[in-house]
Amino acid sequence: MSLELIRWVAHELRLAFLEEEESGTVAANVHALEALGGEAPASLLAAAERLLGETQGAPLEEALDRARAGEPASFNPQPGVQLMAVPAGANRAAVLMTSQQSAVAESVQVKAAAADLAAGVSHEVANALSAIIGWAQVSRERPDKAPPEEALALIEKSAQVARDATQDLLRMVRSANHERSRTDLSSVIRDAIRLLRPEAQRKRVRLRAEVEDSCWVEAKRSQLFSIVWNLAHNAVQMVSAGGTVSIHVRPHGTLVELEVRDDGPGMSKAQKARAFEPYYTTRAEGTGLGLAIVRGTVESLGGRIRLDTSPGKGARFRIQLPEAGTTRESELVPKKTRISHVMKPDQAEQAHVLVVEDDEGVRGLIETTLALSGVASTCVASAEEARRSEGPFSAALIDLTLPDERGDILLGQLRARGLVTRAAIMSGAPPPADADPHGQPQRWLRKPFDPSDLMVTIRELVESSETTRNAASS
Repeated sequence: MSLELIRWVAHELRLAFLEEEESGTVAANVHALEALGGEAPASLLAAAERLLGETQGAPLEEALDRARAGEPASFNPQPGVQLMAVPAGANRAAVLMTSQQSAVAESVQVKAAAADLAAGVSHEVANALSAIIGWAQVSRERPDKAPPEEALALIEKSAQVARDATQDLLRMVRSANHERSRTDLSSVIRDAIRLLRPEAQRKRVRLRAEVEDSCWVEAKRSQLFSIVWNLAHNAVQMVSAGGTVSIHVRPHGTLVELEVRDDGPGMSKAQKARAFEPYYTTRAEGTGLGLAIVRGTVESLGGRIRLDTSPGKGARFRIQLPEAGTTRESELVPKKTRISHVMKPDQAEQAHVLVVEDDEGVRGLIETTLALSGVASTCVASAEEARRSEGPFSAALIDLTLPDERGDILLGQLRARGLVTRAAIMSGAPPPADADPHGQPQRWLRKPFDPSDLMVTIRELVESSETTRNAASS
């Protein structure tokens, strides 16, 4: 699980977070300090026990030691209270309290669920990145087996899964309702198989599928992909060379039945009993989150999951989900606006955008997207370069976390120098509580974003700038 993601969840949900630093001191976020009465913690163990309100002894020490050794640990000292110990570096640990004794029961459930979702998001993003890296390598080394167009299409699908996972987390943090949509499970399975094929071929594992033409389920595409990918990917990793992984989907009355079967080593009775527990895994490189995510997703969709397995006889996962009415996919997916058509040609020609982004990949994407739309840009990687840029600019896109300055502070400086007036701050994190009042942006552009989202933001900034300029001259 990403430590940065856990810090963000703690900040957003007002949870106590403690972290051992390289210097030997213990850092505490503002919510932990409030619970500790403003007193800086002397040690991680002592601070955690103070938060819990009583001495915990060996179980707490064991959880911290496991985290220092690189293994996440969950500790439930009392009903309704959970402590998560996670690695924070070499022989260092961090602690997240998903509830305190004073929290009401509803708040405890929401915070614990959000912490679990954060772990799931980290897992889903890692899966998506694995597929992206794998297909990029295959396309480069064996273009005859993976034509660039096919590889790019699959890479885009994987990136969309990662983006949807992070947006799910944001929606939960904001307590927004999750909107359902109808999705063809058969189409999802075909995509998952194509993404898994390079890894299966390397392991000499056969992938088989029996898929009906269309099996519509009331769920988001990202949710169904998470289910299929986790089950099939786990199966491919478990079976030996020459083994087989098969996926079947078929209508079953008012349900849609999905089955993922493998002829791997199977599980003992004890292993089967713990298979869906978070962080439980029988593989050294596993996270223990895949099956927990699958069960949670299936249950959230009103479905059921069953595992049949025994030693030496493989495993079979059978999932039943409520069927949705048949609707053409073209009616469900809104047509995307071409990024080059978002702005009017004359509007684009007059615009000049300053882009401040330290990530080379993101900076290159923004520069290319603007160029495709006919918008001139000056793209730099640091606050120092931005301050040296020759303006003024029609608008600015500034990353919140630059290596030499925070984005809102830089925006205030650029405004004071007359280089830019209107701007958007780009970040996957929420606005900082101590944001510079002179650096308040007109827009917050949430990462990850689509090129079309980017151009809509630029258009709004440029149009507002033109309106202000026209009003001043009249």
